Amino acid sequence: MKSRKKITTLIIAFLIFIASVGLLLNNRSKFQAKAKKNVILTTFPVNVARVAFEEINLTLEYTGNVLPNAEVSIASEVSGKVVAVNANLGDFVSKGAVLIKLDDEMKLANLQTAEANYQKAKRDLERYEKLYAEKSVPESQLDQFKFLYETAEAQYKIAKKQVEDTKIQAPFSGFVTSKSVEVGAVVSPGTPLMNLVDISTVKVRIQVPEKDIMKIKKGDMVEITSDILPGEKMFGTIQSIGYKADEGKTYPVEIFVRNMNNLLKAGMFVRVKIPSAIRGRTLLMPREALVGSYQEPKVYVVENNVAKLRPIVIGSEIGKKLEILQGLREGELVVVEGLINLKDGTPVRIVE
Repeated sequence: MKSRKKITTLIIAFLIFIASVGLLLNNRSKFQAKAKKNVILTTFPVNVARVAFEEINLTLEYTGNVLPNAEVSIASEVSGKVVAVNANLGDFVSKGAVLIKLDDEMKLANLQTAEANYQKAKRDLERYEKLYAEKSVPESQLDQFKFLYETAEAQYKIAKKQVEDTKIQAPFSGFVTSKSVEVGAVVSPGTPLMNLVDISTVKVRIQVPEKDIMKIKKGDMVEITSDILPGEKMFGTIQSIGYKADEGKTYPVEIFVRNMNNLLKAGMFVRVKIPSAIRGRTLLMPREALVGSYQEPKVYVVENNVAKLRPIVIGSEIGKKLEILQGLREGELVVVEGLINLKDGTPVRIVE
């Protein structure tokens, strides 16, 4: 009984094996038949876009930093005791106004002495010049009095300058931005006492990238706005464009702005809008059509169902499109999808 069951089990296992082999052989034959039916693609499907002219009025926008037209650290040129301080932090002062007064008592005395010596030397020289003209004194004696006169004159000028230097004046009209001196302090030459800035006209400095630097020029009118001055618009002109780029390939550009009512303060951040040279009808293509880098741009142009690789020259990036300067004509078709399968001369089939 047991041997009969064992034989039956072997027969069933053998039948399953035969069925599996048959199934594998059948699948293999179907796969081979399908492989024979595969067709090698001779054309590749692509999506294209048409190069076209569009009306453009491009505005370049940057953020900038406001700088004063002039800024100076005011210091004393002589030593002395401060007897008066005539300006405080934030005050507006006019050019020539006396900001700080130093004690001048000793310097005035020195000036009086130097002036007396100068006048005496001047009279002596005039007398000896007459005597020399009458040949009553030798030339060497006249030269000696000329030297005494010139020495006295120099000392008089120095003493006069020292008295003038006790009055520390504003070199230009502007605002006091710092003060580090009080009455009674003793100052030395070169000690900073005040800072003065002129913001009647301000400079706005921006950094313009390499790709935009040729679109602007000196004298261009620009619009200035600030988030902290809502609704206020000011206008200025480009005064200077740098000739050397920094490490980020941007160029310094300075804009002069007439600061009406002193609204702009030194150190503010502002927004700058510059109308660029790109205006009117401009030839554009989709950015997706670009092959390679911005430095060596190329596109695939479809001509008679063949993709031809062509070098081009591009300008600005305008939204999702690129300005075409050279290499393409209006109406030509450029590939925007399916680029991965292409090389120069590949047959293609345009699909929607």
